[in-house]
Amino acid sequence: MQHTHKVICEIPVAGIERLTTIDFPGHLAAVIFTRGCPWKCRYCHNSDLRTEDYAGSMNLEKVEEFLESRRGFIEGLVVSGGEPTMHVSLPDFLHVIRRKGYKTALHTNGFNPGMIKTILHDRLVDYIAMDVKAPPQIYDDITGVAGTCLPVSKSIHTIVTSGVPYEFRTTYHPFLLSEDKLLDTMRAIHSCGGTRYYIQQFRKEGVKDCELIEGFDEVVIPHSAITLGEQLFDEFGIR
Repeated sequence: MQHTHKVICEIPVAGIERLTTIDFPGHLAAVIFTRGCPWKCRYCHNSDLRTEDYAGSMNLEKVEEFLESRRGFIEGLVVSGGEPTMHVSLPDFLHVIRRKGYKTALHTNGFNPGMIKTILHDRLVDYIAMDVKAPPQIYDDITGVAGTCLPVSKSIHTIVTSGVPYEFRTTYHPFLLSEDKLLDTMRAIHSCGGTRYYIQQFRKEGVKDCELIEGFDEVVIPHSAITLGEQLFDEFGIR
């Protein structure tokens, strides 16, 4: 029990969504949000979670109380963020969740391919969803950080070849990603062997960048992207 306490305390948990039907396909699940993210994407709706603030995190008792209270009501737990793979104790945390009888899913931006490789190799997740922000040539423009394309490429390859069910997804906003660049992103994922892909509609809730919010109550996905997605991927959709 002491080991369980230590592991959970090393993951700064910002909050828990008690039920989701879309974040872990085929399973009723909850979502645990971790704090901390190394990137600065302008359309992020969880920007308050960028800082790794342990002081503002949920305490151990509340996390464990939740895990016990939902036993038998949900099948799985999604670990999201922030960016969970920046925490070195993530594999131990996933072990803890799985020992409690839950299936696990991970949402990641792919910045840490080494951590993703470890988690997939050790079969610590039953599903992984990765955000692919843009085609390689403008990746750093979207993330606001230099040198992000190479680790993302490694993560995509690791996921595609892992044998673990996965999805890739891209958030579309025309101020950041032109129609052509969205199509380039889709082609790049397909060329890497990706077969399951979703375009995520921009949602302004939680977004702090006023330029992206003003005049965009709804972002319309280009028809060309829908057509291409249906051609390239075995499973494709809009969220």
